[in-house]
Amino acid sequence: MLVEKQNPSEFFSFSNKNTLSDYVDLLIKANKKLNLISKSTVSDIWERHISDSAQLITLFPSETKTLCDVGSGAGLPGVVLKIINMSLNVTIVEPSKRKSDFIKYVSDELGLNLNVIQEKYQDIRVDRKSFSKVITARALKPLDKLISLFYEDLKLGSICIFPKGASWQSELKSAQLKWDINYSLATSITNKDSKIFIIKDAKRHND
Repeated sequence: MLVEKQNPSEFFSFSNKNTLSDYVDLLIKANKKLNLISKSTVSDIWERHISDSAQLITLFPSETKTLCDVGSGAGLPGVVLKIINMSLNVTIVEPSKRKSDFIKYVSDELGLNLNVIQEKYQDIRVDRKSFSKVITARALKPLDKLISLFYEDLKLGSICIFPKGASWQSELKSAQLKWDINYSLATSITNKDSKIFIIKDAKRHND
């Protein structure tokens, strides 16, 4: 099922656009040393990274209060989504010390109060129910591996939102060899060939 989204530019208020600009400045400056995003995307950072991340918020269930962004890298999309909706309780899981330290720095500089966990998601020992109403993962793993990683969270009622590129159909076919997936699709505003999966449930074929 294809779902409709609002344009995320409607969420770019004067105040949060200023904060997003501050984040972009911090990211571009740090990227020269830390290689957080591909240098080829820096000139188009607002389209390729900020708008691409921001559009996910239009797919959140109403009254969403908690978000967990896994494999956030430079904070995409988790930092962007927090800036757009400062009332969100956002946990970012990023195993790279270099990247998680940058996200902590951004959180402190911009007053975002992010919960940053420097671990692999599967190694986290705390109660995930406290921060995972919505789970996002951008460019982390193929779809079948993402479902496996977040299977327990889906059973607890989490919604998983996964942006995928032009190969989304082949990823879906591979995932459906192992899983029955309750999902809908949205078309990315930044690339008409890309889709965003909104997954509400999944069951292994042999369960």
